[in-house]
Amino acid sequence: MKDIALITGTGRGIGKALAKLLLINNYNVYGYSRSNSIQHKNFKFIKTDLSNLESIKKTQLPKVELSSKILMVNNAATIGEILPINIKSEQHIINEYNLNIICPTILIKKFINSYSNNKLLINISSGAANKAIPAWTTYCATKSGLDMLTKVITEEKHNNLKAFSIYPGVVDTDMQKNIRTSEKKYFPLQQKFIDYYKNNELLTTNEVAHKLLQIIKKSDDYSENIINLREL
Repeated sequence: MKDIALITGTGRGIGKALAKLLLINNYNVYGYSRSNSIQHKNFKFIKTDLSNLESIKKTQLPKVELSSKILMVNNAATIGEILPINIKSEQHIINEYNLNIICPTILIKKFINSYSNNKLLINISSGAANKAIPAWTTYCATKSGLDMLTKVITEEKHNNLKAFSIYPGVVDTDMQKNIRTSEKKYFPLQQKFIDYYKNNELLTTNEVAHKLLQIIKKSDDYSENIINLREL
């Protein structure tokens, strides 16, 4: 019997790489995103704007057989406008909070209430959760919130649920391109991220996906619920 994975942000980046790897490992994968290029008999694409809360509220998670193990990966996120808070647009602030923290919170509630199976929850967080990075206000704040959400869910001790918040490290994604092309006058750390790229210090999405698979396969071996993939 196949295990089930529900993954947000499968259109590109880490979400796409993880979805493809889980398909190779005999999972049925449901991908929630605005776009899709994965074609596989065991992949179901659910076209979703994850920053649209009305759409998220109406989302119904798939029904699965009681004996299936089920995984949810809240991966979709945006760094948003890389600008100091005083010149960020109010609508962008709202959209960034909606996608990065409110959407996963609602989906987690649905996940817990929808299944009595053994459940594994992985929230893709960031080292930015613990660092005050200029021009990254909403990203730092929402990733910090995602970590605390993971901790509180763990303390609530929901039946058959294990939850992790994962720091993938600095990964070669479109988000990194946005960081490197941001305006230096607003983002003083820009050169640091340009150097990561020039010095080949970025992880590939496939490398991150394989490390995530290690946690998924051996989740009972991890006692901490905040994990930095660079330390694995």
